[in-house]
Order: sequence, then structure tokens, then C-alpha cells
Amino acid sequence: MATATSDDIDRSGLDSRDQRRRAVIGSSVGTIIEWYDFTLYGLASALVFAPLFFPGAGDLAGILSAFATFAVGFAVRPIGGLIFAHFGDRIGRKATLLATLLMMGTATTLIGLLPTGEQIGIWAPILLILMRLFQGAGAGAEFAGAMTMASESAPSTNRAWTAGFPGASVYVGMALATTAFAIITAVMPLEQFQAWGWRIPFIASIVIVAFALYFRLRVKETAAFETAEREGTVQRAPLAEAIRTHWRYLLAGMALFVFILPWVYVVQTWSISYTTGTLSVDATHALIGVVVAELLTIPATLLFGHLADRIGRKPVLMGAAIFAVLFAFPMFLLFQTEDSWLVGLALVLGLAIIQGATIGVSAAMLAELFPTRMRWSGIAISREIPAALVGGTAPLVAAALVGAAGGAPWLVAGYLVALSVIGVIGIAFLPETLHRSLNATPEQTPERATA
Repeated sequence: MATATSDDIDRSGLDSRDQRRRAVIGSSVGTIIEWYDFTLYGLASALVFAPLFFPGAGDLAGILSAFATFAVGFAVRPIGGLIFAHFGDRIGRKATLLATLLMMGTATTLIGLLPTGEQIGIWAPILLILMRLFQGAGAGAEFAGAMTMASESAPSTNRAWTAGFPGASVYVGMALATTAFAIITAVMPLEQFQAWGWRIPFIASIVIVAFALYFRLRVKETAAFETAEREGTVQRAPLAEAIRTHWRYLLAGMALFVFILPWVYVVQTWSISYTTGTLSVDATHALIGVVVAELLTIPATLLFGHLADRIGRKPVLMGAAIFAVLFAFPMFLLFQTEDSWLVGLALVLGLAIIQGATIGVSAAMLAELFPTRMRWSGIAISREIPAALVGGTAPLVAAALVGAAGGAPWLVAGYLVALSVIGVIGIAFLPETLHRSLNATPEQTPERATA
């Protein structure tokens, strides 16, 4: 049985410097559109979808319904993620990533063209959910594929830093979407924004898709996958093999993402609804705070990746998880002040530290845990199942917990603490991959491979 080390990534002479650069750009631009799409939907769920697509529902019911459609996209992410991961490990990274990009981009553009509930009644939320399903299916595989492509094209000496570029691109996409909403809400009267202004960022996504498609078409297939094809090691059922041979790593990886994913959606999506609705923070100020936090997360992701290439993956990931446990309640104390500067500080710490330290580093670690023949599948299983269970549902759960607590946020803080503790446990069971031998023998099993 082949070991889950990075020896099949780092074979000499497989990747030129130009190919590495193109692979990083190609994987990153797709990630930008993925998270531009998802952030747009999350912001629209918090700000406009409730009255437009669920007219007649009460304020809380409308918000819950809007966030439920947000969660629907995550419910289908594992399905899309696992299907596309299968093909990514079977037919190649490039072709599969082109398909996911087109699926996401088309769905997002069409959301901007949908009629509202007042125009077509029940068909409005049905069509919204349908577009969300296509969006989620494509996105479910996109980031796992981007992580795979970037990691396979990175030199062993700075893999976490290189894999951090798709991770940093998450926040480029988020920042673009949030900036678009912030500008529109600042310059446009509320009536116009709700009537048609919210559609502009969705329709404009077609420009970003075209840009991403141009770069992704210029990317070659990764050398690691080409070698697997040439040597006949491509598997007919990579998902099944990953579960059979690497189930311990899969469970630990899922625990890691049970911690990571809810934080980003609570901080980046639900906090806007909470601070501007339940509390009295100005909507434009809240959006600016999120934009600043997202922009600072970009260099933070690369810096933490550089650190992980020096001291190891586990110390960085464990530090982020412990910080999350300690920071959950103080974050909501900062929100409760209703001071724009302190709210902004909470958003920065919640994103730049917690997400910055995890998103790129986890990509490198997972790529090093799974061999080429099942790498995309292993990453997708580890990430997308938690995304469905606790990622997309996080805003919905948070809104329900605040409602149950009469507007108090402490149940949400406790929820984040509990999930972060699960992350601490999962990280503890993951091996350090920084110093694994590149010359491990094929007889080594994942359980016997040394850190």
C-alpha cells in the first residue's frame, strides 16, 4: 500500500517554474469566483432575501428562511464535492476544475436575474433554491480541487506558503463581494437597493468568471497526476479507497474543519445580520469592518503558511484552535459594545487570526496526508462533509440560538467553543507532515508512516 506522504508530489523535474506559477494562478482565480459567489449569497441572505423571496413571513421567520436557503447550498456541497473529486482523481485536475468554475459562475449570474416573490410567488424561492443547489454542487469541489492543484505544483520547501494562495484568494473573493455590497448600500437609497441594486454584484460575476476561465485554460495538468496516469496508479474508485485505507486521517481532517468552517460563516455572514439587526451597528460600518478583516486575512494566510513551512503544520493549526476557544466569548463582548471600531476589531481577530492560520496550512497538510491517486477525494471528504453539517448551517443555527436566548449571543459563543474543542481534538490526532520522508517505501501504511 502506498504511503500518504508527499513523495509523489515532489518528484524532481516534474514542474517547471512557469507551470507552478500558472497552477497557483489558475487555482486561485477559481477560488476567487467560488467565494465571491458564496459571499454574495450570504450577504444577500442577511440583507435582502428575506423580504424579496419570502414576503409575508415575519422578520425572524424571513431571516431563518433566507439563511435556510444559504444552508441548502452547503447541504449539496458534499454531493458535488465527492462526485467531482472522483472525476478529479480519475480524469485529471484541469478538466474537472473547468467544469466546477462554469457551474458556479452560471448559477450566480442567474440568481441576479431571478424574479421576486411578489412577481411569481412560490416559484421565486424555488428557483432561488435551485440556483443555490447548482452553486453549491460546483463549489463543493472547487476549493478541494484548488488545494490539490496548488499543493501538487508547489516545491516541498514552501508548500504551505504556496497552498496559501488559494486560501488567501478566498478572502479576495469575499472582499470583492463585500465591497460591492458596501458600495451599493452606501450610494443607493434602501428602496432602490432592495428593488434592483442587489442584483448588480450577482450579474457582474460573469466578468470574474470570464477572467478566471482565461487563466484556468492556460494551466497544464499537474505533473503528479500525469505521472499517476503514466504509471497506471490512477484508481477506479478513489473515494472508496480513501475511506478504506485512510479513514483515521479522514475523521481527524473532518474534526479540523468542524472547527474551521463555522467560524468564517458566523463572523463573515451572520455577524452582519446580528450587529445591524439585533444590535444597532450601522450597516455600512459593519460591511466595512468585514472588508478590512478579509483584506487583512490575505497576508495573514500567507504569513501563517510561511510559518508552517518553518515550524510545522500542527503547531500553527493547534494555536489557531486554542485561540478560537479563548476568543469566542470576548468576540461577542466586543460586538455588544455596538462601537464600530471594537466591532471591527472583533471581526479582524475572528478572520485574520483564526482563518488566516488554518485555511492555507490545512491545504498543505491534507495534500501531504493523501497520495495522488486519492488526494482530491481525501481533501473533499475531510472538508465538504463538515461544510454541510456545521458550515452552511452556522448562520441558521446562530440566528436560532440568538432567538432562543432573547437576543443574547452567549449560546452562539458556547456553540463556537464546542466546535473549536472538537478541532483541538482532531488536530491532536493528525500527524505532523512537514518532515515526513520523501523516500518512504510502498509497504508503509498510513498508520505506520512516521511524522
